[in-house]
Amino acid sequence: MQLALQIAIVVALLSLAAGAATYARDAAHPMALLPASWGLVGSAYLLLPHGLRQVGLDTWLLIAAACLAFVLGSLSSFSLAAPTPRGGFESTPWRPVLFWTALLGLPVFAQRAIAIADSATFTESTLINLRIALTGELDDTQTYGVLGYLIPVAFTSTLVEFATGERRGLTPRAGVALAASLAYAVMATGRTYLFLLFIALAFVALLQRRIRPATLAWAGTAIVGVLFFGLGWLFNKIGGDSPNVNALSAAEALSLYLLGSVAALDVWMAAHVPLDWGLNTLRSVFAVAAVLGAPAQVVPLVKDYVFVPDPTNVYTVLLPYLQDFGQFGAVIVMGLLGGLHALLYRAAQSQDPRWVILNALAMYPLLMQFFQDQYFSLLTTWVQFTVMVMLCFRRRRTPALA
Repeated sequence: MQLALQIAIVVALLSLAAGAATYARDAAHPMALLPASWGLVGSAYLLLPHGLRQVGLDTWLLIAAACLAFVLGSLSSFSLAAPTPRGGFESTPWRPVLFWTALLGLPVFAQRAIAIADSATFTESTLINLRIALTGELDDTQTYGVLGYLIPVAFTSTLVEFATGERRGLTPRAGVALAASLAYAVMATGRTYLFLLFIALAFVALLQRRIRPATLAWAGTAIVGVLFFGLGWLFNKIGGDSPNVNALSAAEALSLYLLGSVAALDVWMAAHVPLDWGLNTLRSVFAVAAVLGAPAQVVPLVKDYVFVPDPTNVYTVLLPYLQDFGQFGAVIVMGLLGGLHALLYRAAQSQDPRWVILNALAMYPLLMQFFQDQYFSLLTTWVQFTVMVMLCFRRRRTPALA
C-alpha cells in the first residue's frame, strides 16, 4: 500500500511538471524543470534496483509539497511583463580584464596544483594525489587559498564571451576562455565545477535559441555520463583500488550519487533534532561575519556521514531549511526560491545578456536540488558571479538627436 502511494506521488510530480510546462508554454521553465527532475529521481528510486534503504512516505510527501510550493511561487511572476532593454547592451572594459586575469592566472594556479599534489604522494597519479590532498581524506586539507577566486573569474569570462559571441559556434576568444575554465575545473577535481560550467553554458545557448530543447536534453545526458563515469575513473572514484575510498562498481556509485541523498534525508527526518533558526541556511553570512571579527557561530559546511547503507553526507536541498525552520518553513523557502527563479527566467526572456547569464547560472542549483543545497551554501560565489556579470555590460549609448 505504501509503495502504491509513493508511486502515486511520483506520478503526481511528473503530472505537475507537464501542467507547469503547458501553462508556461515552455518545457525549460524552472517551474516545469524542478518537479520533472524530482519525478525522474523518484521514478528511479522506486522502480530501479538498488541497495539503498526504503524511504518513508512522509519524506516523499515533503518533497512533493516542496515542489508544489516552488511551482506556486513561480506563478507569481506571470502577472509581470518581461523587461525590454532600451537600445541594447554592450560589453565594458571589465570583459577583457576578466579574460586576461583568468588566462594569466592559469600557470600560477597550475603550479599551486602541482605543489598540493606533491604533498600527498600516495599514488603515482598526480590528479588522484591532488584530489586526496584537497579533500583531506588522508591528511590535513590543502586549499588553493586566494587563487581559488580565479575559478569564478574564469567561468564568468567564459559565459560572457559565449553570450556575446556568434550565435552559431564559438568565437576563438570564447574557445580559449572555455579551455581555461575546463583546466581550472579539472584542477579543482570536483565534478560539480564541470556540472556548473556546462549547465550554465547549455542554458545560455537555450535562452539565446542556439540549441533546441530536445537536442540539449540528449547532449546533456551524454555530458553527464562522460563527466560522472569519465572523471570517476580518472580520479579513481569508480573502479580500481584507492587509498581514500573503497571502490564501488559503476552502478553502485551512480545509485549512491543520484539517489543516496534522498535516503539520507529520510534518515535525518527520523532523528527529530531541535531547530537551528538560520545557522545552516545563512552559514555564509555568519562565516563572513566571523572573518570580519564578529562573534558569529559558524556550523560546519560538510555534513556528517550517514549509512544508507553506503556512507553519504549529502541530504538534498531541503536539509538546511529543515534544520533551521522545520518542514513548514522548508516548504515556504522553496516557494520563495520558485518566485526568484521565475523572476530571473522572466528577465532573461528580454535577451539582456546579464539576465541570460545569471539565469543560466541559477539553473545549476535548481538541477542539483536532488543532491544538496547549492543556493545558500554557495551564497558568496553567487554574489561574486552577479557582481562580475553586471560589471561586464552596460546599456549601449545612443547618439543624441540634433
